[in-house]
Amino acid sequence: MNVLPRKLKSGLIGVLLATACVSASSMARQTALVEDHPSLTITLRPETADARTVTGITVEQHILLPGPSRRLTLSAPLRFAGLVPVGSAISELEVTDAHGRVDITTSDVAPPGGSLVRHWTSTHDVNGDVLVRYQLPLAPFAQSGPPFGVKAAGHGIAGNSGSLLVLPDLPDLRRSILRWDVSKMASGSQGVIAGGSDAVTVGGPPEALLDRWLMAGPLAAGQQRHGAGFNAYTLGSPPFDKIEMMAWSRRVYASLSKAFGYLGEPDYLLLVRALDAPSYATGTASVASASSLITVGSPTYLPGQGEEKVKGTIAHEMTHNWVGYFGDQAAPWFSEGLTVYVSATLPCETALRPWTDCAAEINRWAKAYYGSKAAVWPNDRIEESPFSEEDVRRVPYGRGMMYFANLDAEIRSCSKGRRTLLTALRPLFEERREGKPITVKRWEAWLKHEQGLRGVSVFRQTVLEGQLIRPRPDMFGRRLRVTRTSGKERGGTAIEYAWDAKR
Repeated sequence: MNVLPRKLKSGLIGVLLATACVSASSMARQTALVEDHPSLTITLRPETADARTVTGITVEQHILLPGPSRRLTLSAPLRFAGLVPVGSAISELEVTDAHGRVDITTSDVAPPGGSLVRHWTSTHDVNGDVLVRYQLPLAPFAQSGPPFGVKAAGHGIAGNSGSLLVLPDLPDLRRSILRWDVSKMASGSQGVIAGGSDAVTVGGPPEALLDRWLMAGPLAAGQQRHGAGFNAYTLGSPPFDKIEMMAWSRRVYASLSKAFGYLGEPDYLLLVRALDAPSYATGTASVASASSLITVGSPTYLPGQGEEKVKGTIAHEMTHNWVGYFGDQAAPWFSEGLTVYVSATLPCETALRPWTDCAAEINRWAKAYYGSKAAVWPNDRIEESPFSEEDVRRVPYGRGMMYFANLDAEIRSCSKGRRTLLTALRPLFEERREGKPITVKRWEAWLKHEQGLRGVSVFRQTVLEGQLIRPRPDMFGRRLRVTRTSGKERGGTAIEYAWDAKR
């Protein structure tokens, strides 16, 4: 349902680097280059009590600083993604080099337009092998909210790397490694990190290690061994069959790969953590690292929750990987609206969910749109609303779903079923993959090609200016039937719509 806040995300996507096979001579040149420049190895070691329950995390950083001595500065946001305490939660931070303990000073700085960042700076120059060590507590249990904080689940932990890392300010850093040490965890434990298995190596700035979902403990795996394509792991004891759920998720992955087409069968990591008390099913995707973390509770569901809610959350977060983002603005009508539309219909079109479930999903988002006081607000006004007004901020999700459903129905009708919205969008996605971001200008050019000036006008009037979207009778296909109802329950429009599965 959530993705990393755009200001943070936009700075991360550009530094996540793909790995590639290289020749022996090229590898030798790279090794020499690394030896002439700083390198960083970060080890995450969960600390446990006698019962092997995780109580906190020790982080060790080995920094190699060749060449002349220099001052070392380490940095971390006071709150990662504006939510999880990091800089303010760190304890027992110490820095040592070949001469012993290094004294440090601490300061908090607010960059222009940003949030407070804590800096730790050495009082004298250092070089050679430098060791940084600190400790962090686990994030407390909560029944809802984004899963960025590293929380306990069973005898393990899971969360986002950004809530654990203090990074050195080293512009000439060439290689960074993030890895698990599960030696103190329960028997049979293993670790996994998005972008790798139990370790990940990146080139360039260490910020490439941020926004990576990670998990460690006695994990249930959805595959015999970690490899290319789809990988899934579950931690804890969820109120469903974890193996069957991961197998179902693999089929969703296959259907998304086929429907979108432009990515082939990409690497993707799905992590499911079952907290140690009942919790709402929530999830957050990281498009940059092709992964998502789903949070559920145990041993039972909360009222209104169930296996189908979990499936809907998994399908939604996985779909983000193919939908992606706009390049010049947040555009939740696109990133969330298209994701809602695809995840609420494709699983039923491919027989992975019954149409009654898809109707319920569609009705939930339609009500969030038509029933909101912001249903006819312009997009700019919605974007200016505070995040605390969730009723307002969710309007682009439902508005986008309705817009794309109508657009898909028109494309299918005009082509007599030969084309769909996703096949029509494929060239636009392929161009984005080649480095041409989707912007409003390029989007409207695509619309003009598909539907002429009328399509551009409809987009501006409904999505951007807030004119209410009237559904086509066939907008969700032949398996669903639409009825018109009255609204105004929460100050929304006087018109609402609902869908039910035809028998």
